[in-house]
Amino acid sequence: MLHRIRATARPSPVSMALALIVNKRKMDKYTELRRKWEQKKARRLQLRQRPDSDLNEGELASDADRINNIKKRFEHLSEVLALLYKIYRENKSLYGDKFLAFVGNEVVREWPWKDFPFISKAAYNEIRSTGSHTKITGLLATDISDQKIKTALKNLRYEHWTPISFFRDVFDLDECLTQEDFYNILIHYYRVVWITKDEDKLINHRNKSTRSISCYEDLGIVIEYEKYWKYFTDELKISKSS
Repeated sequence: MLHRIRATARPSPVSMALALIVNKRKMDKYTELRRKWEQKKARRLQLRQRPDSDLNEGELASDADRINNIKKRFEHLSEVLALLYKIYRENKSLYGDKFLAFVGNEVVREWPWKDFPFISKAAYNEIRSTGSHTKITGLLATDISDQKIKTALKNLRYEHWTPISFFRDVFDLDECLTQEDFYNILIHYYRVVWITKDEDKLINHRNKSTRSISCYEDLGIVIEYEKYWKYFTDELKISKSS
């Protein structure tokens, strides 16, 4: 039995000419952007300067405003994580484990302006031993001008309460994670804490990259200004004067 072979329709000369014109216009646009960048030269990024939303008339905004900004950044980060999760689940054989390393080290760890540093009571006592009584909860190192505190911070450890490895490995722990899931994961488990070297040794003695939720409690590590911890998950109002 003979099968009739359907001839593939070739584009007409007119459509081909139009396609060439469209492609040329696109390339003209890209070339123009490239030349515009050459004229303006590469930007000098102000990486240590707080974004405007974290400031109020040039001064650091209240804890309440900064925490709300962090929640918005978590929303944006959760969008990105949901997309990366979908790409990873559909393309494991294309990317392998290096994709997960990228998620943890480059995306989660480096996502900008999401840290609201807490401090253990023991670490805070070391800060107070310098003669300073400044509340540094919520302050980044770049927010602090007191040289005594800056020097004291060098003897502390800046620690992720939940190891970064959790935020990458969660990609393999569930087959159906949504943006909402990633937001709640971040809002409940992403915290950074200043701790002492001795506390750091205690944590690492147990386990460094994987640890129980009760690790700090089990080791007797107490967080200063612990009430702020819940402000990320609770609908409690924070005083604007904080």
